[in-house]
Amino acid sequence: MEIIALLLLTLFTLSAAVYAHYRVPYHTSSVRDRWFIHIFLAVLGLLFAWVNVQRFPINGMTAFLVFLSSFGVVHIPAAAILFIKRQQQKQ
Repeated sequence: MEIIALLLLTLFTLSAAVYAHYRVPYHTSSVRDRWFIHIFLAVLGLLFAWVNVQRFPINGMTAFLVFLSSFGVVHIPAAAILFIKRQQQKQ
């Protein structure tokens, strides 16, 4: 049951990561800003994921899913902000 919950969490958080990286070019003015945001989110996600996996004594598939979901969690605020901005542009 724990693996299924982790799979669902990972699916949700990675979807947020994909959405955030997909929407960034629509809300930045220069290529330099786009790359900065992409790299910043990716590095922050990787560091957060690494810390979470190192902090807890887990192994195997669980560690991999915790890593992926932790990477995606960092992207949720950015995805939410970009979603709200998109909704405001539609109006």
